[in-house]
Amino acid sequence: MLRLTIGTALRAVSRTATATPSRLPVLTSRAHLATSIRAASITGVRSIHTSYTTTTTINSSTAAATPSSSSSEEPLPTVQRTKNNTTIEIQPAQGSKYHHPKTTLNALWLRDNCPCPECIHPSTRQKLHASTQVPLDIEVTSHQALPEGLEIVWSKGLEDVGDWEAPEKSQPGHRSLFPWEMVLGSYGGTPTEHRAESRMNHAPILWDEELMKSKVLWLDYNEYMNTPEGLLKGLKHLQDYGLFFLEGVPREDQEVAVAAERIGHLRHTFYGPTWDVKSVPDAKNVAYTNLNLGLHMDLLYMEAPPGLQLLHSLENSVPGGTSIFMDSFKAVELLRKEHPLDYEVLCKTPNTFHYKNANHHLHYNRPTIVVDPLNDALTVNYAPPFQGPLELPADQMVAFYGALKKFAGYIERPDLQFRHTMRPGQCMVFANRRVLHARTAFDPTKGKRHLKGCYVDLDMFKDKYRTTLQAKNDGLF
Repeated sequence: MLRLTIGTALRAVSRTATATPSRLPVLTSRAHLATSIRAASITGVRSIHTSYTTTTTINSSTAAATPSSSSSEEPLPTVQRTKNNTTIEIQPAQGSKYHHPKTTLNALWLRDNCPCPECIHPSTRQKLHASTQVPLDIEVTSHQALPEGLEIVWSKGLEDVGDWEAPEKSQPGHRSLFPWEMVLGSYGGTPTEHRAESRMNHAPILWDEELMKSKVLWLDYNEYMNTPEGLLKGLKHLQDYGLFFLEGVPREDQEVAVAAERIGHLRHTFYGPTWDVKSVPDAKNVAYTNLNLGLHMDLLYMEAPPGLQLLHSLENSVPGGTSIFMDSFKAVELLRKEHPLDYEVLCKTPNTFHYKNANHHLHYNRPTIVVDPLNDALTVNYAPPFQGPLELPADQMVAFYGALKKFAGYIERPDLQFRHTMRPGQCMVFANRRVLHARTAFDPTKGKRHLKGCYVDLDMFKDKYRTTLQAKNDGLF
């Protein structure tokens, strides 16, 4: 499964924190309660674990909510308790903006994810209890469908409440108010699709030479550095295609770091915070020669290879030295469709990567293809120059080498590659765990070729992409 589908971005439900009393009145301050909960709610709690079960309705006389009489207001969902008060079943009203079928939510999940200020700290936005403090036999005492959301009163308090905590946390009667967008609006379909949507990701666009020639992004450096629109344009292209180019970058030695820090903190490695790519005598890395450098990814011998790489052209007057890029996700998809058995081999068989030189010894084993449905992620690990001796039983060697050869056949296809000779003042920005990069040989006796590079971790990119996209969705630019 390559297209681990990732839905459109969500609008955050967080609001500016509002001061609230430590213990909320019964039902005399619902508006205040709703405001407080919105202040304490966080995007993360919108990930909803739903379970579809056959249910037996109870308390039907108090279960259904009465839709709003005003046609201009959002019609309220119908809510009922089921399964001995341990689950809540919600059905959006016809004509509601929440286009979603009936949802069944477990009481344990609901109590654990109560977004009120007693449970989620208003400023740190972190939980103030552990999941293990929720009683396993907790039940819903009462519930109401309100315009602000679903209100629930609980049969039991939290367990193991220490002396330093508010003693009322151990008492029954805690009230939770779940905004409708938390329990309904953010759900996107299947659990995988929902998780993906709540993380503000979406499916990558697989590309070949023809598509990239028409879709390649040349982004003005000033626009990228000085406008949120320019930044989002670059980030979205990284999310979609894994690659874009900056133009008009000042030819200063550390400007690549400035460009990178627009996205996130630099990833420091034993190469330093930034590094020079040019032909040098007695090189300790094949990149620092004038030789042909085949398609590969960087630092796969590390436990957590960097997610992004930036390479800024300072000088380039040599014959040769053309940069080559290839979408490894495209190769994976072709392999999966045309050679499924080889695809399975590369998903299951570890390859060895190492760096043993210049007083460093790094070593790591990882499969060539890693599908991670829990995080809606595909990762490729391919770096022939840094591949070490395989650590496999002899009877597994033929299958692995055969599968790797099939995979490499796609990678080396010219019609799947995008080529560009970097000009001074240009900077390539690409996803190191997706886009393979290479360089043709060049003649250092007939000119100079000097690139400056650095890394940014994938977490930094995802953080910046999500927050920038959220700001756009919130109308901040």
